Amino acid sequence: MNTGGAKIVSVSNNGVRMCAAAARISTTDGGAQKAIERGDGDKKDLKLIGKVIASGHKTILEHLVFTIAFQDVSVLAEQGLIEFRLASYTVKSRRYVDFSGAGYVTPTNLTEEMSQIYKENMDARFEDYKKLLELGIAREDARFVLPYCFKSNFYMTLNARELAHVIASMKYGRLSRYEEFQRIGVSLEAQLKEIMGDTDISEKPSQAKYAHKDKDFIFSSLHVCAPEAEVVIAPENPEKALDFALRLTDRFESENAIRQLVRDARPRELEMLSYGFTVKNVSLSCVTHFTRHRMQSLIVPYVEEALLGGGYVLPKSVKNNKEALAVYENAFKNNLENAKKLHALGADKALLAYFALSGNTVDILFTMNARELLHFMKLRTCTRAQWEIRDAASDMLSGLMESFPALFRYFGPSCAVNGFCPEGRLSCGRLQKMEE
Repeated sequence: MNTGGAKIVSVSNNGVRMCAAAARISTTDGGAQKAIERGDGDKKDLKLIGKVIASGHKTILEHLVFTIAFQDVSVLAEQGLIEFRLASYTVKSRRYVDFSGAGYVTPTNLTEEMSQIYKENMDARFEDYKKLLELGIAREDARFVLPYCFKSNFYMTLNARELAHVIASMKYGRLSRYEEFQRIGVSLEAQLKEIMGDTDISEKPSQAKYAHKDKDFIFSSLHVCAPEAEVVIAPENPEKALDFALRLTDRFESENAIRQLVRDARPRELEMLSYGFTVKNVSLSCVTHFTRHRMQSLIVPYVEEALLGGGYVLPKSVKNNKEALAVYENAFKNNLENAKKLHALGADKALLAYFALSGNTVDILFTMNARELLHFMKLRTCTRAQWEIRDAASDMLSGLMESFPALFRYFGPSCAVNGFCPEGRLSCGRLQKMEE
């Protein structure tokens, strides 16, 4: 796999010592500071850590934190990793950065004939991207023709317990179907061993086991589609639940309680209400916008399902430009033809995930509580939001309004909710007009 990889670039100061201190403070006498001073940050502490986690108490590992730099891995790898909820990420934006020279990942398990088809196809998709930019199409719309093998660079910060879980998933679990993840997992495991020595904090293959059933590879015909969001889970009596929560805390005037709650800095009462959504026909690019919201439960299919489904989004900017439309439509058509050629030659099914274009679509399912939905709507119904997720968010909000209008009529962009625009110099000017 001719790509970069993952490197642990930062380890929390006294992290090992803190894990050992956590082990001591839960079972011995003495104060918190004393438990730290008793450690050495080396063999003594590592031995204690090993003893404690061997008995099944892995929470102590959460006091050791790592930052990992992912250099020139595929965007497929990025998508798989940002689905892990107990981590923080910073990713290079495809809306604002020109990816013409980003390059792409090429698997190693290809025959000479497969490699030729693969290279010609990926080179052609990057040329399509460049042509769209030259025709005046914005980067956030041109990116839809980029294949899911294009290179990504990002940071990931997480604790040792979650890192062990991520590595196990890459080596044995859901992500292990992709060669790239297996290679990254082995590399990170070796780096972690250098830090932890003989203290084994890894998850065993049996712990990471993931039931997977390969579907038949049936390529659907290409078709243009747009996101459709629907509320599929809602509280049976949200008014009663929220009213009870508001009476328990008794923080607001009863007449304007809901409006005050929505504008409050800590609207904990909203967490009592949970909602579930399906969003159909959402592009892979847009899926990343949803995935970045940490406080939710999310189910996303394998990336190759986007290729098989045949659906793709068509931005207005491309639709209204005859020359750009021809380039765009041919990109999806040519890409699918080449994917079929590789499949006919016996290419591994998982490998074809790299042929999915960023504009190919999938269906997703997720749940959020009302507090996270408030944050989500502030960002995603804003005029500065990417158009596709803004359309989906607007559909979601319409469904929520029908479900519980007394609450959700107060939801919307930050300027409407709080009278404040977080976009700074990039503000659309709506707040100023509202004030006037």
